[in-house]
Amino acid sequence: MNIKEITANEAKELLTAGALLLDVRENDEIEQKEFLHDEVLNIPFSIFDENYGELPKDRKIVVACHLGIRSLRVAQFLVIQGWDEANIFSLEGGIEAWQKAGLPVKTVSRTFSFAKPATSCGCGSSGCC
Repeated sequence: MNIKEITANEAKELLTAGALLLDVRENDEIEQKEFLHDEVLNIPFSIFDENYGELPKDRKIVVACHLGIRSLRVAQFLVIQGWDEANIFSLEGGIEAWQKAGLPVKTVSRTFSFAKPATSCGCGSSGCC
């Protein structure tokens, strides 16, 4: 089996020509950064084996994740399950490579808050250390 790993720009060309973008990242990952593309189907890797049956077999599919590791595994799985190897592609470098290539993503600003400790030392004890 020889799954084609493609660059972000090659993926964009396939998607523009009608391929489906399959994002296998988990929901919490997508909440932080998501592909900005017209048609993105998300089936998280953790439940992929229970939900892949809805994927079209007559269409090119670009599988993507965060760095390209899970997407390669999913692409291999699809070929084993009967999808045509010529129609399955893995996005090398995942969404990180996509963003680095200047392709559109939507990111959420991360915010952090520091809880104010009950005591000056932070141990939480009312009678401080």
